[in-house]
Parts: sequence; structure tokens; C-alpha cells
Amino acid sequence: MRDTAETVLALLPADVQYGDIRVVRRTHEQVLVELDGPGEVGYDDSLGLGLRVLIGGRWGFAATHRLDPDGLDSVIAQAVGQARAAGGGGQVALGDPVTTRATWSSPLRVDPFDVPLSTKLDLLSAAVKEASTAGPLVQQIEASIDLYRDEKVFANTEGALIEQTLTESGGGLMVNAGNGDDLQRRSFPQGVPRQIRGQRGDFATAGWEHVESLGLVENAARVAAEAVALLTAPQCPDEVTTLIAGGNQLAMVLHECAGHPMEADRALGTEASLAGGTYATPERRGNFRWGSPIVSAYADATIPGGLGSFGYDDEGIPAQRTQLVKDGIFLGYMSGRESAAALGDQPTGASRADGWQRLPLVRMTNICLEPGESSLEEMIAGTKRGILVDTNRGFSIDDQRMSFRFTTELGWEIRDGKLGRLLKNCSYQSVTPQFWAGLDALGGPDEWKVHGVPSCNKGEPLQVAHVGHGTVPGRFQNVQVGR
Repeated sequence: MRDTAETVLALLPADVQYGDIRVVRRTHEQVLVELDGPGEVGYDDSLGLGLRVLIGGRWGFAATHRLDPDGLDSVIAQAVGQARAAGGGGQVALGDPVTTRATWSSPLRVDPFDVPLSTKLDLLSAAVKEASTAGPLVQQIEASIDLYRDEKVFANTEGALIEQTLTESGGGLMVNAGNGDDLQRRSFPQGVPRQIRGQRGDFATAGWEHVESLGLVENAARVAAEAVALLTAPQCPDEVTTLIAGGNQLAMVLHECAGHPMEADRALGTEASLAGGTYATPERRGNFRWGSPIVSAYADATIPGGLGSFGYDDEGIPAQRTQLVKDGIFLGYMSGRESAAALGDQPTGASRADGWQRLPLVRMTNICLEPGESSLEEMIAGTKRGILVDTNRGFSIDDQRMSFRFTTELGWEIRDGKLGRLLKNCSYQSVTPQFWAGLDALGGPDEWKVHGVPSCNKGEPLQVAHVGHGTVPGRFQNVQVGR
């Protein structure tokens, strides 16, 4: 892989102002067990390269799985031909040269690809068996494990050469219960915003030890019983009230209200035709009140085990921590080299591509809330009337990331400082700065947890990124629920 990268760069014509290449081997193993069905195993392995060149201020990009001399000549001709065909006269600033030469691997204790398939099938089968004890109203059970490995070589014409290996592991459980009149879903350890086979649950940049830590078997019966109980639970009330969101649920709110709007390319308009713009415009940096004074948020690709963690991004910029919101004020962006230069900033190491066949885009890493001084128990005890919600079920949000609506898999009423009845079909809606301005309590450091989400979508053609969210429970005042 390293030899291929160096060979391609050496063959670039003299009019290439800048070029970079990524050679990537990606491995994905999925193991899936369903109710009354045999286990399914999927295994994908791909190897290819993506080449990006800048000529006359215009980009050209091409990718190929052919790493023989003819394939390399062809990919160079395509990338160079695109840039030349676009015509000169453009201007692209990339900031300071990237000359890093390094090797990095994500830490792990047990290589998940070395774990016998029988062990994986036995674990998932045991989880499905436990979930099935909830009775005949359980109609569907899906337990899955997904493992990923990216071996990457990045090199550029400025002298950089970086070799990285990232290993990611995770799994989860989904149970659907129905009684002919209603259908309810429960997911564990967390939900996903869309129905997909596998790739659900909680993930980390770690080894098999993360899968074992999830407690899929130990929690399966409880999760299935909750799905059944939701069938006869009362509806979420329609009222303006106090909302307490669990850390699991706040991960998705943070993702949509801070993660995407604070990606610099979106602020520069490059997402407008697909996903819209953002309220987080450059002139608002440092003066826009995003939330209450107790809330601060940051992006950090250095968190051990975070699904958005790595050593270097796909432009060779080191992983780092970037403050997005401080004491409720919007401060800055996640960025790549080009978007940072356009804003007069230094890049934050947030440029990533979904495999070798895609261009790097600005992608969120681990978007986190700084913990507060309260706890979930204290928030509930201090609430006269409200609801507690957790586990995301779905959402909608406008193209400026302002007005939103989230639905959750389950909730509980709160009355006089105590949890009451289980509630179904819980939803809440608000406007981003109004919602976060109503935050009056955050869980403390002991409740802070990183949630790994392997299904963040962006770009056209679509790219799927793996991201993390470090969150705690939070309490919000005057929130419309249930409408």
C-alpha cells in the first residue's frame, strides 16, 4: 500500500499544484441472529485508492480498485483530466503544508476478527433466546455484531506519509412487539434513526472487549419486556412541561443541533443543495447564544475508544479537541484544510472520507457535552411535573438546523419528584437556541458516557461516517411534548 502511494505521486505531471492519495483496505464483518432464524454472516473486504489533484486552482478526483500499472496510469489520467477540463483561474487555499510522517493504530485488547465465529453466534443466539422469554407478543428480534477495520496510507506532494489502522467493534439488540392494534420497538444499547439490518447498537474504536461490555444477553429480557409493556402504556401527554433527556437521547440531539451545523463546509454553503445551510454562520461566532450558561460542547477526536477517534484525518491533520460552544456561546467549527483556510482558521482535523472511493468531507468526530454538577436522580427529585425520555426513535429538523422534533422509544412521567407510569410514543419539539437555553441541569462526570453511532449520513453521493457523542442526562424547562 505504501509503495502504491509513493508510485502514484511520483507519476503526477508537473502542472499538479497539489496532490494527495489514500490507499485503503476496508474490512467489515457482520453477524446477525433473528427470532426463529439461522445466523447470517456477511464479510466484505475491499482495497483501492483515491487520488485528488489540484491544477490551476481546480480539483480533480478519481478512484480505482485496480492497483496494477495500467490501473494506476488510468486513475492519474482521470483525476488530472478532470482538473484540466474544469479550466484554470480558480483559487484554492489549503493553509500550511502538511509534511507529517507517522504511523498510528487504534488501541485494542482483543482483536475482534480473531474471535471465533461460533463465539459471536453463541452470544447473539443467547441474547435472542433471552428476549424471546417476553412472550408471544414479541414479533421480531434482531441481535447483531459489526466489526470494522480500515488500514490506510495517506501521502501527499508536500511530503506527508501516514499509515493508520483503525479497528471498530459494536453490537446491539432490537425487539418489535405487536398486538394487532399497535407496534412498539425497543433497542439496546441505543436506537438508530432509520431501519437498517445490523449496524445498530453501540460502537467504539476498540476490540472485542467492547462487545463483551455491552451486556446484550444480560439486558435482553428487560428490553423485550419493555417493548411488550409499551403496547398498553398510556400515550405521552400533549403539554408544555419539564423534559429530562437521558444521555443516550441527548447524543442524537447534540448530533443534529451542534454536530452538523458546526461543520465548516456547511457554513460555507457546500451542503445547501442536499441538506441545507446552518444557523451557525461565521458572523455569529463569539456572539450567538446557543444555550444556557451551563452548557459547553466540543469536538474531540482523541478520546480513547470514541467512534470518532483516530490519529490523523484524511488530509494528514492530527486529531485534536475543538471547542464549539463555551458557556452557552457558539465559538467555532470543525474543519478541513480548504474550509479552514476560507474562514481564516487552522484546520481542526475533521476531514474524512467513507472509504477509498470517496472524497474527504468535513465530518464530525466525537461531539461532546461537558458534564455539569447534577445527576439524573437529583434532576428527577427536583422536578414537580415532567417526563423523562430516552432512546431515540426518529427525528426531523429544518434545513438550517433550528426547528426540530424528536421521537423516543420510551418515556416515564414524573410526578412530585418520582418516576411514574411508562409512556409510549413520546415526542418533543423546539427550536435549537430556545431548547438549549432552557437547560438548567446536567449530569456530573460519573454519568458522562461516549455513545458510538456508525450511521451518520452526508454528501452526494452518500457517505456514511462513524461518530461518537459524549453526553450526560440533561433537564430542560418549558418544552412542548406529545403534540
